Amino acid sequence: MFKVAVTLVVSVGLAVCCAVIAVLIALVASSPTKGWSGRSLSLLDPTYASKYIPIIASVSEHQPPTWPSYFMDINVLAFLVPAGIIACFLPLSDASSFVVLYIATSVYFSGVMVRLMLVLAPAACITSGIALSQAFDVFTGSIKFQLTGASSNTEVDAAETSSSTAESQTDAVKTEKPEETAKNRPSRKSKKKEREHGEKPSTKAKAEKKRLLALPLESSVISLLLLVLLGAFYVVHCVWAAAEAYSAPSIVLTSRSHDGLHVFDDFREAYAWLRHNTDVDDKVASWWDYGYQTTAMANRTVIVDNNTWNNTHIATVGTAMSSPERAAWEIFHSLDVKYVLVVFGGLVGYPSDDINKFLWMVRIGGGVFPHIKEPDYLRDGQYRIDSQATPTMLNCLMYKLSYYRFVETDGKGFDRVRQTEIGKKYFKLTHFEEVR
Repeated sequence: MFKVAVTLVVSVGLAVCCAVIAVLIALVASSPTKGWSGRSLSLLDPTYASKYIPIIASVSEHQPPTWPSYFMDINVLAFLVPAGIIACFLPLSDASSFVVLYIATSVYFSGVMVRLMLVLAPAACITSGIALSQAFDVFTGSIKFQLTGASSNTEVDAAETSSSTAESQTDAVKTEKPEETAKNRPSRKSKKKEREHGEKPSTKAKAEKKRLLALPLESSVISLLLLVLLGAFYVVHCVWAAAEAYSAPSIVLTSRSHDGLHVFDDFREAYAWLRHNTDVDDKVASWWDYGYQTTAMANRTVIVDNNTWNNTHIATVGTAMSSPERAAWEIFHSLDVKYVLVVFGGLVGYPSDDINKFLWMVRIGGGVFPHIKEPDYLRDGQYRIDSQATPTMLNCLMYKLSYYRFVETDGKGFDRVRQTEIGKKYFKLTHFEEVR
């Protein structure tokens, strides 16, 4: 009965497992992406997001890193990592094989998304540590050999001489024994000695090998000092990067020039204006990048923010920004929006403004609303805001809100970010009003 019960339980368990696996396979097979999320497919195919999911590709953290970002983040480790990989193969073990696979996969994934530099950092530290350990081992070993080389050679020669003398005496004693005894019963010590002579190299050969591998004393000392300076420089760089690049707030921006430090407080001032000059129930429309900041600092409701999962909502805002003024007003009116927030950096030279992000708004909006087409905003495949810009570009809401009264600043309308004069300089807003 026990055997029958075990057989029944195992059979039912296997049947349930097979049914679950079959259901999962059916669900995966019916999915267009075979069960993979957009971010996962972007890791496996770096071009997937730019082709099919522009909302993922539009995030700056999902862009492939540039070479300067590698040198900025891992600095000298970029040169030590290859040396560490080579050291892992000398000799190759289970642990070193894991390190090689770890660094190889980390380098690949960090090359797909810049945010995955966080995955590369520990792997680079491990392989660089292996390289430094091997280098210190070689240099310190060379210094030790050079400092103790003369006395060691003398001791080796003396040991070789004494051992050869002892062997000759043993052979002389053995030859005095009867010939039949030597043939019938060989000595165990002699067998062991022959085995040792066959397996182990002589002490002199080892010393000769160390001498050939040893580096000159001066070169070893200078190399050690350079490695210590390299480590000190890396520590200084890490402290500087943490202080300047990763500790600065994104609300208050700073820049340095020949006349000192400049502080750009426009973000905080804009959110403060919204907080003190608008009603609590007013809704604010902006690109999703500023959603969290508007909610937290201005305490106002936004249409989309950094955690908006509904792609249609983001596409609706992108379509409004890409549409002519009246069509955009109708979209925002349907969303009960009272204020539109636009970030423009053409006057001060701030490159991360909405004009530089505008093509992503067009692509995301066109992915849901087919009447928005990216070629309508390009002139011969180029994104332009000067006199050669297309009429669709010059008449869209984003262009008008960004460059409204911009020509009054210098009389020419010169955009410092795009390094050109704008195409449409004099126009009025009919459905929107600039707040003051």
